Amino acid sequence: MGTLNGLIERIRSEEGYVEKKSNAQLDSKTGNKGSNNYTKYSRDVNNAGLMGCQGQPWCATFQFANEMYEFGKDQALKNWNMTSNTYTGYNCFATYNKFKSSGKVGMTPKLGALVIFNYSHMGRVIDIYSRNGVKYYSCVEGNTSSNLNDRNGGQVKIKERKFYDTSTIKGYCYIDYDVVEEQPKKSGWYQEDGGWRFYLGDTGKYVKNDWYLDDNGRWAWFNGAGMAVHDTWYQYKNLYYYFGSDCYMISSQWIEYKGEQYYLTADGSMATNAYIQSKDPSKSNLYYWVNSNGIWEEQWNTENPDLTKYIVVI
Repeated sequence: MGTLNGLIERIRSEEGYVEKKSNAQLDSKTGNKGSNNYTKYSRDVNNAGLMGCQGQPWCATFQFANEMYEFGKDQALKNWNMTSNTYTGYNCFATYNKFKSSGKVGMTPKLGALVIFNYSHMGRVIDIYSRNGVKYYSCVEGNTSSNLNDRNGGQVKIKERKFYDTSTIKGYCYIDYDVVEEQPKKSGWYQEDGGWRFYLGDTGKYVKNDWYLDDNGRWAWFNGAGMAVHDTWYQYKNLYYYFGSDCYMISSQWIEYKGEQYYLTADGSMATNAYIQSKDPSKSNLYYWVNSNGIWEEQWNTENPDLTKYIVVI
């Protein structure tokens, strides 16, 4: 499950998205720009079995879609005091009435609250702050423009609004995110925050600053943020290891990196100042040489390796 902070960061990152002229390039932030109210938000709400109202004004659908992205459909509906059968999250005033009937509306901005404007528009409070003695809040809005009170501007914008100005406000809809329980993730891989993490033993805790050995004997390394290293080298205790696109360490094979050939030994470390015997049965007497930087130097291939100075690695 999600968090309020996660929702705020997610919805903040949507700024700049523009509506499309047709049902194409919906996931592009700026592509296929038009004024026909086609968006990825309506598509995704439709795909969840609710009324996404594609081709219609989308300020409310934008807010619900992001709630759904962060918390999942079922929890998002609970947060909005709705069920699949009573969903009205596509309409600003109908949404307000759902919150009002649950006693969850007021006239004071709160972090995460939905803002219902009296000109049939919806936003969300994502920051509250003061400047020069005046209190403000940041409001992220869909289907608007840079104009403060535009309700059909076709893009996602973050606007600054005065905290105590209620001249255009019908009310604020409050969601108690503190009671949205965040269930521990099951053991396994999860793609999040731009990378991959591995959660251990259904504890909700991920591996970080450590190795992980899977059931198939493959090793992965996770940095301090819990992100798996992949598609690059990683130095560990003065040795270099290479992790593939699947986040697992490569071993006992050659790889090409930036136009050079390197050999990863049986323990995964990069071979240096060593010979590697050919695995081709027709060239079993041939030994390849890698220098102190681990780079294969073809001119030193030999059938008579100097084993008084160097070793053969496997």
